Amino acid sequence: MKTIASSRIVALAGVALMFCAALTACGSQPPSVASLHTAHVSVGELLYVVDGAASPGGGGTASQDIVAFHPGGSATSPVVTLPMGLTTQDHQRLYATTSAAGHTTITVYDTRTGTRLSEFTILGTYTMDGRGYAGAVLSPDGKWLVLRQLVPAAGSSAFALVDTQARKLAQTVVLAGDFDLDAVSPGGTMLYLLQNLNDVAHHYYVRAYDLTARALLETIIVDKTALDETKMTGTAVTRQMAPDGSIAYTLYIDPAHNRAFVHILPLGDGPNSAPFARCVDLPAGASSDLLHLYTLALSPDGTTLYAANAALGTVSAISLHGQEVFNDEVIATGHFAPASGGAASSDIARILYNGAALSTDGQMLYVTGVRGILAIRTSDLRLMNTYAVGHAFTGVILSANGESLYAAGPASGIIAISLSGNGTSRQLRVPVRSPWGIAWVSA
Repeated sequence: MKTIASSRIVALAGVALMFCAALTACGSQPPSVASLHTAHVSVGELLYVVDGAASPGGGGTASQDIVAFHPGGSATSPVVTLPMGLTTQDHQRLYATTSAAGHTTITVYDTRTGTRLSEFTILGTYTMDGRGYAGAVLSPDGKWLVLRQLVPAAGSSAFALVDTQARKLAQTVVLAGDFDLDAVSPGGTMLYLLQNLNDVAHHYYVRAYDLTARALLETIIVDKTALDETKMTGTAVTRQMAPDGSIAYTLYIDPAHNRAFVHILPLGDGPNSAPFARCVDLPAGASSDLLHLYTLALSPDGTTLYAANAALGTVSAISLHGQEVFNDEVIATGHFAPASGGAASSDIARILYNGAALSTDGQMLYVTGVRGILAIRTSDLRLMNTYAVGHAFTGVILSANGESLYAAGPASGIIAISLSGNGTSRQLRVPVRSPWGIAWVSA
């Protein structure tokens, strides 16, 4: 696939990841007082914030949490605190694991109340921690959970397919070689994997394992436009899923070749349903240092994917055609000057979490900038406004009513920006130490 794709996955929104030394959000330097006016905040909604920022190339940490609170209140204490884990597509349930004495315990939480809905144990030592997405994968409805064995036999990889509804280990998958998890099909019949070749260039293959037949398919999944190129290289930095969970849109970077691209993988539920994927190239700058600041946003109807990199000053719109991956293409590209004229060394080390968000009507794209939040009109990809100029954030998300934009970052805390007024902002008091990003918002 065109020298583009991944050997080791770095960051994931939704899987337990690494974080750097804790910062106290209320004690960190906020945007200047002059820029902080009253912003409209919905008092009834909950922000689910990842507490614990990420550091490049680090490992997982057991103390990273998801903290939920009301942004319109005093926010001196959380309403709900959850461990890091995987959530269903609707964010109603969260799945987390712990391992001890040769057994693994899977716990299911109600994200609205923090209540433990279910807890059961399977034989074997498995983990959700891993290289980004490689630690664990979950079907959209939460029925099928796949975990990586912590210490597989030498020269092999092992995974556990867990039926969370039946509360049991449904199948153990053992493969010769070095494999990473990529995704599981919505129906839980196909497991998608990355087979690392462990060569000097860190190539890998995209493979599929038929969970019904209990066999690794011989066919290597390739780009339909480059059938003669099967090996891939690169690092995955962020992912969006189709609304029904049937397609994974993963943004990869290949710093060695200064390239970035989106890997579009249909997650078919049959052995013949998805022999092809698609790689869509994205603009790159003069240096590869800022490629990891690329981020993705998917339109609510699933027809357009936006890939933006505020540090490089570029945004691309990719037209999507469902399973017709051959037709997916960049239909427009916009360019603009990065906020504050460029990036500092701290930006090179920054890891984004939900770095872009679309307005409820799909007309405006909000992107975490080098210093500020950029508002880009989707009709022509023109930069229309910049909020909180001069301050660094790692993630943005819209309020439940679409009238406010929340921006979060370890150095700047969390602010609410009014979109219905003139873009004024308000610093929030938050019960988190180091807000990396906002995982989701509930009304």
